[in-house]
Amino acid sequence: MSLQNDQIHVRSTDRGHPAQFTWRGHTFRVRRIIGDWPARPGGPGVPATQIHLLRVSAESETGQPSIIDISRDTASEHWTMRRQWSGR
Repeated sequence: MSLQNDQIHVRSTDRGHPAQFTWRGHTFRVRRIIGDWPARPGGPGVPATQIHLLRVSAESETGQPSIIDISRDTASEHWTMRRQWSGR
């Protein structure tokens, strides 16, 4: 596992799901969304969060599979690469 905190460029589907993203000059195709933790409004005793976290199964342009955590800051719409698990 590699811990990251790098901004990425994401291309989304018509429904707003990430379809591919570019990280450090490499393009990854999102094969499926494994986990989805959306941002949530605050309430009594519950803090608000502006971070939407996704865990995806992705494939690099060379065909290398990875499990990757990416997040979207809903306030700024910036995407970030958080973690990567690969079979290297």
